[in-house]
Amino acid sequence: MKIRFCKEGDRAEVNRLLYQSTVIHSAGVPDFFIPLEESINEKIYAEILSADDQVLFCAEKEDGVLCGVCHLSFHNRSGWVEMKNVHVENIVVDETCRGQGIGHALMAEAERIAKEWGAVQLNLMCWHFNNGARRLYESLGMTEQRSILVKDL
Repeated sequence: MKIRFCKEGDRAEVNRLLYQSTVIHSAGVPDFFIPLEESINEKIYAEILSADDQVLFCAEKEDGVLCGVCHLSFHNRSGWVEMKNVHVENIVVDETCRGQGIGHALMAEAERIAKEWGAVQLNLMCWHFNNGARRLYESLGMTEQRSILVKDL
């Protein structure tokens, strides 16, 4: 397996992986998510690949099939404070490849990219129902910083 930046021809595979994420999230929070077979259309994908404030990279198996993807965005401000931070917009490992260290490898690359950019913090949002992901992030030394509270009306 190798970690590399996504390229133009990867969009179908990226969408295949992101679909798996939407299935997990729609099962956990059905009033908030629906499964989308095309999470990133051609225009948005091209914008992400060419953006200065975002990066999309993937884990690729020896046979060339993508087994994971991670999307980062770069920010110079956190709330009202000037602070370089990197947000993990999305990370997903193929359901057939979970438990093989791919999530760890993607997050290690996210951390490397964030440090290279000069960020002082790497952050992400994780739903409470997603215990597998929460265990991964906690095993990497991430800690919960805040909660979002909701009330259905």
